This record gives sequence, structure tokens and C-alpha cells, in this order.
Amino acid sequence: MRVKALFMDLDGTTLQKDQIYFSMRTMYDLREVMKKGILVVPCTGRVEAMLPPQIEKENGIRYLITSGGARITDRQTGELIAHSRLSPEDSAFICRSFQGQKIYGELACDGKVLMEEDVAEHLENYLVPSHHVWFMDEKREVRVKKLSDYFLEHKTGLEKGNLYGLSPQQKKVISKALGDSGSAVMTEAEEGDLAFFPKNVTKLKGIKILLKRLGITLEETMSIGDGLIDGFMIQACGIGVAMGNAPWQIQEHADYVTGDCYEEGAAQAIERFLLS
Repeated sequence: MRVKALFMDLDGTTLQKDQIYFSMRTMYDLREVMKKGILVVPCTGRVEAMLPPQIEKENGIRYLITSGGARITDRQTGELIAHSRLSPEDSAFICRSFQGQKIYGELACDGKVLMEEDVAEHLENYLVPSHHVWFMDEKREVRVKKLSDYFLEHKTGLEKGNLYGLSPQQKKVISKALGDSGSAVMTEAEEGDLAFFPKNVTKLKGIKILLKRLGITLEETMSIGDGLIDGFMIQACGIGVAMGNAPWQIQEHADYVTGDCYEEGAAQAIERFLLS
């Protein structure tokens, strides 16, 4: 079998401990893979605007699957191939459960990060994740006065959401709003944090949409990931690689378990299957 496309998760997989940059070894391997005519496609839960600087500068990486599969873009043409979002009404409903409470979050909308003005102006008061710092330092976020009003006025919706530093009561209220909306599903998150996506969004669905467009089969692909949201992707691709730091539920369904992300496990797998 000849692999024609590599789908790679970022955080906990291909990125270093800083969650901002690829190691020199990983970046070298990715470029060698692309020289062989194999597509390298980031397949990440991150919003498109918050991708690592090396991806932004790498012209060889043409396609992006971001926000957990909600957004698929062609960087070469600027085309938005597919886009899944919560409705403006559901987005506004969910945001009403936490807006105005000085909660820091990563709210993805149209490939960008929305943030309340009051929060954005005082980031020093929040536990901003380390991999967000470079992004916020460049002031790339879109600041809005009231989140719920923004979605209704612009007739757009959330691609995904990550909220940080929640109290148990806040988490309970927001979780209820997500359930009551009937259109969002929560995913894995650290204690005190909360992550959610539209119900119909998965990385595997995003991959299938892109492969149909490109005329490539799942059997002709390789994927690497570490999280529970990577599970279906790893099972379905021709070569599914789980990181050594992945949960056992992911590892047991993978074709191969590579090293830990801090041991350049992704590079190890790429070299074994694509560059040997």
C-alpha cells in the first residue's frame, strides 16, 4: 500500500512540550514526506487562526482540518471546503451561560478566536495556557462586547469552544446549557476546564470529506494522534498510529504504538512507515 496522505494531530502528538513548535527532527521529516508527494494535513482540535507558526510558514502544507473537523480549508486557493457550526441561536444560548463572568476561553468562529473585551484587556488575571500566549501576545483574537449578540447579529455560529478555570458551579451551569441546546457535545478536558463541539463534527468526518474531494481512499492514508477524539481517525486510516502518551483505549485499536510525544514519537512513526 502506498500512503498518499498523512493526517496528524498537533497537541500531545507532533508538537513539542511548549505546544507551539515542531522539533527540528519532526519538521525535517514532514518536509521529506512532502518531497515524496505525500500530503501532510494537520487534523487538530485547534481553531485555524491558532495553528503553530511553522505551519503558517510552510507552503507545502495545503489542506487544513481544524476545530476538530468543523472546518476544512485549502490554503492554496483560499477555498473553504467544508464548514460545520452551531446555529446562531444555539451559540448565543450557550454563551449566555458564561458570558460576563470573566471566564477565559477559546471560542472558535469562522476560523478565528472570539473573546470578550473585558477578558482580552486583562489577560494577566487569567491562567492562559502556554500555547495560547504567543497567539494572544500578537493580539490575533477578535474582541467582542457581548458574545451572544455577536452570533445573532452576524448570523454565524461556534465551531468549538474551550473554557478554562471554571468553578464546579460554573461548569455545572454551562454543561446544562450545552445539554439543553441539544446540538453540542462535550469532550475530554482537564479538571476545571470544559470543551465542546457541534454534535455532527468529528475528525474522521472531516477526513472523509477531504479524501472524497482528492480521490484518495482511507486505506491510502496514515494518521497519528493521542486523544480520545483521535480514536475513530486512528482506527479508520490505513495505518493508524497512537502516541505512547495516548490512553489505552486509543492504543489498543491502533496499528502501531509509537513513542511518547516528548520523545519525538511522531517522528519515529513517520520515519518507520513513510521514510524507511
